[in-house]
Amino acid sequence: MKTAQNHMEGAMVMGASARSGDGVPTAGGTRHWWLLGGALLWFYTLGHYLHGLLHYRGDGDFRTLLFAVHQWLLSGHFQVGYWYPPFFYLLNIPFVVLDESVASWIMLVINQALLAGCFGLLAEATATRVPRRLWWWVLLPLALNYRPLLLLLSMAKIEMLQLLFLLGGLVTFQRRQYGLAGILTALAGMLKPMPLLFVLYFAWKREWRVVRAWTLTVAFILMISGLAVGFPAVWEYFSTLIQPRGSNASYWYEDQSLMGVTVRLFHRVRANKFFLDSAEVSTLSLAVGWVLKVIVLGWLGVLLRPQSSASTERVWGEWSLVSVGMLLLSPVSRDYYAVFLIPAYLLLAITVWRSGGWSRSPACWLGLASYLLVGQGFPLGIIRKLPPLVPGVDNFHTYLHYGIPTLGYLLLLMAWMVMLERGRVVGPAHVTQAVAVAS
Repeated sequence: MKTAQNHMEGAMVMGASARSGDGVPTAGGTRHWWLLGGALLWFYTLGHYLHGLLHYRGDGDFRTLLFAVHQWLLSGHFQVGYWYPPFFYLLNIPFVVLDESVASWIMLVINQALLAGCFGLLAEATATRVPRRLWWWVLLPLALNYRPLLLLLSMAKIEMLQLLFLLGGLVTFQRRQYGLAGILTALAGMLKPMPLLFVLYFAWKREWRVVRAWTLTVAFILMISGLAVGFPAVWEYFSTLIQPRGSNASYWYEDQSLMGVTVRLFHRVRANKFFLDSAEVSTLSLAVGWVLKVIVLGWLGVLLRPQSSASTERVWGEWSLVSVGMLLLSPVSRDYYAVFLIPAYLLLAITVWRSGGWSRSPACWLGLASYLLVGQGFPLGIIRKLPPLVPGVDNFHTYLHYGIPTLGYLLLLMAWMVMLERGRVVGPAHVTQAVAVAS
């Protein structure tokens, strides 16, 4: 008995030693291996991050939109862009006086600051529940090696500001600042329309104070936009937005929405074939796509309980589900829109870490598989240098055509479903403390 007790005490001491220093082993030479591994991880992370920012640069629509803003200011004629509302054009007016290259570099710097702000909000929200070294050793490397993030930053996109607004909306919602939550969520949706779907979440949860603030903010922005570009142009924008896809841009291979991928699965990938025209889209593929969208929407409706979660820890898990559902159900979902999932991945990692037994957790492996399918974690050039999966077709084209990121979205949805059903959800620090005191 005494010998067994001594063994148990020794094991407890070793376990405590191994977990000292915020979860980083410190016993003997093990600590040196962890430090070496961490140094190599950050060497790779910074190299990959800088490579992505510089190698992927293409500025996307940024320069085209700056030209459109410039033409509008010169001629007085506002040309409606399919996915960009008039409010977005107003925000880009300060860039018009700059050289396009200078403007794109400034936008890159701004996006770095916005990314830091997103990390700051997440770190503050989970401050008392997560050791700082978990951020440095796991969470930040996961985010900075995320390919959609690098693609978005290199293309001078606006989604980083949208993500900051959405995170701010959710944090203020947790703090019961319902008006500010509605305002921030509305601002995110008026930059580009996809986050407008978040109002459906608040309506489903019967958070009418958030919905009211959201509605008033949208109405105010539409008023400002109408006075600036003309109310007919605002109406034309929304009319264009709700129309069926035009034949010149139908089912682009980068579209990772559930409908877009479903339609493309009825066609084999072809070299230099980046669009499916409307005439190529079968009624059967559209019907299957709508059935899948209804299934996902019903699935979300069951998981998102139709009552307030502002005072519980469930809201972060629910926010993650809405983020995934937004990408799946949107009419168009570009590959880099997956930047909206960064908080969902980081909060899932935190939740799995806190629940213990991560190696036996289905959510852990579902989340890891999802991250590898969506974010990869290695340079895009590696995919393209591998032998082609389809002869004559670029591997990245094949990857997007067959909706591999969309499969990752579905796996992330399943991972969060597992965590919500088990009640293992980590919320903001002050909410967690309040729950602990109440219990």
